[in-house]
Amino acid sequence: MDLLEKANVLCGLQKFSLNKIKIKQSSPRGMVFDTSLMTYSAGADRNRLLELSDTRGHLVESAVGAYLLARSKEEGFDVFWWRKREHEVDFVLQKYNKITAIEVKSGRLKRSGGSIEFKKLYLQSLNFIIGSANCGLEDFLLGQYDLFT
Repeated sequence: MDLLEKANVLCGLQKFSLNKIKIKQSSPRGMVFDTSLMTYSAGADRNRLLELSDTRGHLVESAVGAYLLARSKEEGFDVFWWRKREHEVDFVLQKYNKITAIEVKSGRLKRSGGSIEFKKLYLQSLNFIIGSANCGLEDFLLGQYDLFT
């Protein structure tokens, strides 16, 4: 996994916690640095990736993840994921003592309580729901949002 990460192919995101030991105990979640790996592996069916809500959702979430990984290297922050029981946040960013929770919506059915639960635990966090009326996917990927203020 380390070699794939150094080659900017694939990395493992750790589960977010303020407890560093819990971070290391968690199983990493695979994240691609470039979504073309996903679309290429679909072969002739790659055009159908956007037709089905599940595959479109996974592709959009991976595109946001790849974008965040690229920004994290430039701006010096860490990228995690978070889950507590049935509540989940797609990405958690941490830069020093600043924390941002990000949920990605792409038209697929998905609960949105993760951000609410995360905010209850980390009152100082900033929350984004990408794909909502307040935070469009295209604007987000164009870098029009400050991730920590």
